[in-house]
Amino acid sequence: MGAAACYAGAPGAAADVPQRPAAWNTLPTDTGMPLRIDFTDRHEHHPPTIKAYALEKAEKVARFFDGVNHIQIVLDRDAGKHRTEMIAAAPPNLRFVATAVEDSVTAAIDSAIDKIERQVVKAKERLKDHHPREHKPER
Repeated sequence: MGAAACYAGAPGAAADVPQRPAAWNTLPTDTGMPLRIDFTDRHEHHPPTIKAYALEKAEKVARFFDGVNHIQIVLDRDAGKHRTEMIAAAPPNLRFVATAVEDSVTAAIDSAIDKIERQVVKAKERLKDHHPREHKPER
């Protein structure tokens, strides 16, 4: 079997490979670059409502900083506590990482989003020029 048969939809590929909707993978941003959101469950399968909630919250990070083009969301459950890890990436090499451990999964998602938003706003402030130059009028 050739290399082309490994891809879903190719002749001879497994028909039971689930395909994620395109709307879950990328969202348009103001900069024209798509925002890619990856969602991962560890040790527990969360319902689609939790996935939709996490994706909705993650979309809001792009409002604070247009350069964010990739967000990874990892949900885990360990010893009865819900753990959420979020990693946001922006070019050229900015990475924002937040981890939250809470009693409920929605509280963990909200806490991680708050942490990411603070980091993104702080990074944008660092990039902003706070010393405007005075322009001399042309004569």
